[in-house]
Parts: sequence; C-alpha cells; structure tokens
Amino acid sequence: MADPVKTATDYMFCIDLHQQNKDITQLVSEGKAEYACEVTCRSTFLRRCYKSSTPHFGISLGRTEVNGRIEFQCFIAASEPIPNYNNSDFNEDYHGFTFDLEVGDMLAVFPLAWWNTNVKFDKLYAAGSFMQITEAADGAERTTFNLSNDRILIELPHDLFVQYQRIGNSFPEVIHSSLVHNALVYALTNLYENQDSGKLWADSLIIRLQELHILPEELKSDMSLAYKAADLLLQDPYKRMLDSLERIANSQNEDQED
Repeated sequence: MADPVKTATDYMFCIDLHQQNKDITQLVSEGKAEYACEVTCRSTFLRRCYKSSTPHFGISLGRTEVNGRIEFQCFIAASEPIPNYNNSDFNEDYHGFTFDLEVGDMLAVFPLAWWNTNVKFDKLYAAGSFMQITEAADGAERTTFNLSNDRILIELPHDLFVQYQRIGNSFPEVIHSSLVHNALVYALTNLYENQDSGKLWADSLIIRLQELHILPEELKSDMSLAYKAADLLLQDPYKRMLDSLERIANSQNEDQED
C-alpha cells in the first residue's frame, strides 16, 4: 500500500490487491463474492467496511477521524450463499470435500496493511521524533527505559535529569552514543512483542528497519543484530562521539598553547 495523498482535510488511500486463485476470481466475476476492506483506528474507535467488485479501493478518511495507526484488513467474502463450494487450489487434505458458504464467509484474506498518521516521515531519521528524555517518578534511583507510551521514554532520576538539563544540547554525540543508543537497543529487542501495538516508536522503527531488510522477529533472539541495527539507525554514533571528543580535545590543546 502506497502512502496516502494528503489534503488539508483528508487522507486518500489507494489500495490495489493481487491474488491468483482462478476459482475465487470466477466467483467474483459472477457476483457471488466481492472484495472488502475493513478500516480501523483504535485511538478514535473508527471502524468501517468498504466493498468493491474489483481489487481496487480508493478510501478517503478525514484527518479529524483518525489519529495514530490506521489498519486496513482486506479480504474476499461470499456475497450470496454458495452451496457445495470447493476449490481446485485446496490443500490436498481437503480434496473431495465441499462446504456450504453463507453470506460474509471469507474466501481469501490479504496481509494486514497499516499507516500511522503520527510518523513524521521527513523527521524519521531523527531519534527525537520517537524518543524523549524525561524525569522519572519521585523516588526513582536508576535510569529506566519505558516502552509503554507512544514515544520511547528515557526516564532519569531527579538529580541526573537536572544535570542533563544543565548540559542541554552541548554534547549531542555523547548523548546519542550512550543514553539514546542503549534505549534504542532495548526497544529493538522488544519490538517483536510491540509490532502490532500501533505505538509511534514501534511503527517508526518498523518503517526504518524495512529499509535495512531487518525483521522484528530477528532482533528478538539476536542481540548482536540489535546492536548493529541501532548503530545503523543512529548513523554510527560511536564514531560521531569520538570525532566530537577529538574536536573538543584539539580545541583545549589550542587554548593551552595560546
């Protein structure tokens, strides 16, 4: 599914489905079955079902109707009762069997597609678009990584957070190679369990990982791949940190010589 066309008021999605089962195609052409697409947005409770006699959908959703992940589940369903249904592509275990189908019974289901309104594609390469450093709850003694929200939260104890605020953006390369890198590795190793959550951080990482041809399930059991993915996503943070420290050291040496 391609990204939607955006207007001031709407998102316009174009969906083209492909399947090669001749028996199902014949039922659709005879009007006994039809394509359908169920659209849901959990955060706004939107749920609609669109029908089509062709494998093409043009779906327009108002910007005020959706927020966050929008899911598109497409399928082919019987549009009238079909007695004694069989299919030449049935698994051999079902050869010789027939089924009486009722209206709405599914003949084929397509992979789930989704799009997230909150993913800022022009800022997708910036960790700050899906990650935030914040102060932990009162009494916290250790830094923790929280994946329960839309953004990955790096929660610092009060004293550390005050230090972080004093430093500000003076050493972004150091922050990236330490706090941000560690939080990203933690998120990547937990991405498989969160890939269907619709959270901004999860959807952002899934989109980035697709470019690297890395699957969430691969990261679950391969810590070295998680570290490699984090390095790629942050564009070699250790090198950038050392380059930054070298510039600082050179600057200090020049000051001492003066």
